[in-house]
Amino acid sequence: MRVANVVRLLREKGHLFTLVLPPWQGIWHWHNPKLSIPWKELFDLQSLNKFIPVIEFDEFIKEKNSNKLIIESIFYLQHYQEGWSESKGFEIKYDLRPCIDANKYYRKRDKWEGDFSGQTLQFNELKCLSIQGQSNTLVDAIIELMDNKKTILIDRAETILHDDFGDVYYWKARISMNYSKQLKDIGDNFRKEKFPMGSEFICAHLRRGDFVWAHEDIIPSLSGAANKIKEISTSLGFKNVFICTDADNKEINKITSILNKSGLIVDRFNSNELSPAAVSIVDQWICANSKYFIGTHHSTFSFRIHEDREILGHPPETTFNRFCGEKEGNECEQPAKWRILLD
Repeated sequence: MRVANVVRLLREKGHLFTLVLPPWQGIWHWHNPKLSIPWKELFDLQSLNKFIPVIEFDEFIKEKNSNKLIIESIFYLQHYQEGWSESKGFEIKYDLRPCIDANKYYRKRDKWEGDFSGQTLQFNELKCLSIQGQSNTLVDAIIELMDNKKTILIDRAETILHDDFGDVYYWKARISMNYSKQLKDIGDNFRKEKFPMGSEFICAHLRRGDFVWAHEDIIPSLSGAANKIKEISTSLGFKNVFICTDADNKEINKITSILNKSGLIVDRFNSNELSPAAVSIVDQWICANSKYFIGTHHSTFSFRIHEDREILGHPPETTFNRFCGEKEGNECEQPAKWRILLD
């Protein structure tokens, strides 16, 4: 979304760039680091194009009609090697600096070359840009340094911050990320088949995997998570629970058994026909339409569901909830309520 707003700001200033969408890769929930998924499998491209013009990476390559695509310039974003001083604080600034860690790109005769999303690309120039700032800071840098280039690759865009996190343009970009109709239909049909009224169920996102040791202070045990779900079930009067998780089968069977013994009906969505990426989107969509959601602290997956539920208009008290870690007790700090802004 940061890069989408970079393109929006550039276009507002008369630089009519189109955002090229690299395939999705390396997402933890997929358990397959080599998986490469185009945006059109997961999202509605027509909806994305309502915010800014976009094109899939493979379509961009086809348009250029070249086996070895040459990009005019690459901006490799990096932090300042010296950091930022306590006396001056966080300054908004950018400078061309020697590359700190851009070893994935190498000089080959008069060009630069490197792999990007499984495709070998060539570049006329490599610019390592030390930057502290937001999307509009990068816009200023591009306008100053691009020298009328038509194709620019921005690498390590996570280096920049959102201009105003949660502002109207953040939400416009997020709303444009509408999931594909096919995947939403699959999720809707699953809900209608499994749950009363298609919505009277609790959704729990239980992040496990690396979170168990990386965030052990805020992660509940399986029995602790089950007890919290039972507490919510008693409060709402719902017997149906949908669980999305990256837990292994042993953990899934354990928490399912605990909940079943308390009279709760547990469901999960599985598919041998869809990619793990598509299954994750269906999971998100099902959770977005539940009557009540509880997620995992610090999990991006849970945060995306918060946003989906805000877009759909659910009451905040049914959305911004998370499991407490074993060491936190029952009264832990709940997620910040990032409410939607439409104007």
